[in-house]
Amino acid sequence: MNHATRSRTVALIAAVGLSALFATLLARVVQLQLRPGEQLRTQMSDRVTRMNDMAPRGDFIDRQGRVMAVTRFGYRVAIDPTIIERDKLDTSIVQLAEATDLDPEKLGSKITSAIRRNDEILAKYPPEERAPSGLRALFIKTGSSSAAEGPASIDWDDQRDDISPTKPTRFVVLSDVLTDEQVAKVRALKVVGVTLDQETVREYPAGTIAASIVGLAGAEPQWGVGAEKRLNGELAGKDGSVSFTRDAVGRPLWMEHGQVVPAEPGDDIRLSIDMELQRLAYEELMRGIEDADSAGGRCIVLDPLTGEILAMVDIVRDLPGLTPYPWPDNPKATPEEKEKAKKYDAWRQQYIADDAKKLAAAGLDVQSFRGHPRYLTMTDDPGRRTNPAMARNRCIEDVYEPGSTFKAFVWSSITEMGAMDPAEVVNTEHGKWHTPFGRYVEDVHDAPTMTWAEVLVHSSNIGMIKGSLKIKPQQLRDVCVRFGFGKKTGVELPGEASGIVTDLKNWSILSHSSVAHGYEIAVTPIQVARAFSAFARSGELAGTLPQVHLRAIEPTGGLNPTAKDFQKGVIYRVLPSDIAILTRNVMARVAENAESKMKDTPTGGWRYSMFGKSGTANIPLTGAPPGKTRPKGKKSGYYQDQYNTSFVAAGPTEDPRLVVVVVIDDPGPRRIAARQHYGSWTAAPVVRRVMERSLTYLGTPPSPASPPSVATPGVAQRGNRQAAAR
Repeated sequence: MNHATRSRTVALIAAVGLSALFATLLARVVQLQLRPGEQLRTQMSDRVTRMNDMAPRGDFIDRQGRVMAVTRFGYRVAIDPTIIERDKLDTSIVQLAEATDLDPEKLGSKITSAIRRNDEILAKYPPEERAPSGLRALFIKTGSSSAAEGPASIDWDDQRDDISPTKPTRFVVLSDVLTDEQVAKVRALKVVGVTLDQETVREYPAGTIAASIVGLAGAEPQWGVGAEKRLNGELAGKDGSVSFTRDAVGRPLWMEHGQVVPAEPGDDIRLSIDMELQRLAYEELMRGIEDADSAGGRCIVLDPLTGEILAMVDIVRDLPGLTPYPWPDNPKATPEEKEKAKKYDAWRQQYIADDAKKLAAAGLDVQSFRGHPRYLTMTDDPGRRTNPAMARNRCIEDVYEPGSTFKAFVWSSITEMGAMDPAEVVNTEHGKWHTPFGRYVEDVHDAPTMTWAEVLVHSSNIGMIKGSLKIKPQQLRDVCVRFGFGKKTGVELPGEASGIVTDLKNWSILSHSSVAHGYEIAVTPIQVARAFSAFARSGELAGTLPQVHLRAIEPTGGLNPTAKDFQKGVIYRVLPSDIAILTRNVMARVAENAESKMKDTPTGGWRYSMFGKSGTANIPLTGAPPGKTRPKGKKSGYYQDQYNTSFVAAGPTEDPRLVVVVVIDDPGPRRIAARQHYGSWTAAPVVRRVMERSLTYLGTPPSPASPPSVATPGVAQRGNRQAAAR
């Protein structure tokens, strides 16, 4: 073999050997990457740092672009107890306390407790594992060793929220979110082991007046409340991340492809609420509540064309002198129920004793009606005491019996069916009547007769019951369902109540007469506002119901949108257009009567005409506590001399732009004694002022000097023919 041949052979063997070696190394690398051993897997995971890129939550803005809820980034101060300098611990605690305005004793206790706990855990390990190299295998987490190096958002795995019982703690939060000034002070300290942990902070510029609408954002969707919870899927962004590999001492080495995932911010949501309308509705409702010495109130301002909620206010007063109801003991109660009944009695007595101290301190007396106490009538709401944003939104969650406001829906439907004509004369029995089935009914007005139109204007219970007896139970119940009662409106808020409509199988002659004037039916203010929109819509939309929205609607008609371009969702027709307009014009006289009682009519009169209906209803007793039962006797199902009063209206009458609903919860004893507790006295003035101020703010042209006249009886004849055709 010559020299050249030998050289080629050696080179070939070397090449093959080297190729085999490289192939073996490559295979090993692939095997280590794809299927590393358990020990190596632990080391590998400890060499990878994942830094979160937090996504900001979307903002809530009102219909005019004003911010109602916004997200910003803030920082909390935290420490790593394993590397904080113990010989400088006292000095560091004092410096941190001064920089963050925290209590030095509480701060020091938290830090020393974490250090002590780590020492106890490390004492269980062999000496070699307590050395820095051994500690890395236990819990290495690389981040800034000092706040001076700048804040890092690090994935601390389970050390943040679920402290491991076997590994030393590397992350202890010492503060809530700091101010910018406090952050600067902490950074300037340059304390080893102290870091600034980035957090998203949700702020609510809308404040208390819109708190129950916006709600609060929670760390998890099920923890939130209000619109924050209901619309969380759109508001919540998607966090990003950055991952990189470190060397043995924690220095960054490389970043692989796909290890950078950018954050996706949440969507901003424009609500239908107008914060200026919300503010003025809040002001006027509070004024009305105080004037009536009531326990609370609710107000909704709705755009009847689009179904958008422009304002929604719910106020509860902490009134001294109210007493929990003295439920009688249930003789059939079980031993467990009797024990709970004793606890209720003990709580009631303690409540009365505590309230007596408040009354004495304020120099007040216990509130009472004709010798009996004024009782607590509203559902207890502990969330409201904690934070206004956690309160029940009673405009959509709490039902009430509407009383005479419900007559507008019954009256219009009976008229549409042709059972009664506006000019038809009804015997109203001088205001006192026993029905054929034995029920005693009274009217506020003692007129011997009224026309069917006057029955609505003067809110005659007798006339309404007589009119309702001309239609069948199925027809009257269908009126309730047709106008949307007994089911949710679908507004974009959690916790909405359906209301209560008696099933036809349980419907009796008493149900028939009760529903006719607004009893034995439970509604929410949002349901009433939506139903009343049937009278407030004009043109071809008159007599239809809109879909209710908490989100602002963008018209789809370009530069010149029509009425239909503002619609979103299914449109429900509940009345013929002419019957809806007829009912509107009759109710214009109701509003005029209510305005005649008002003491604060501006000079020159009101700028805008409106039409509406008042209501006054006894407050029903809720379910008795365990071991207790309802009292027996007359009106045993209701609180005595305690009422919910209300008024619903729309304006301007000639071309309605707003529907306003106001409910005054439990007017005070002085109003009852003066017989000025009715809806026309308590709720109507609030509606009138809200309507006037709101329409002025919206730039609505003033109403013409002559209000529209009540339609002639002939209009009802068309309804008669429609009923016959069906």
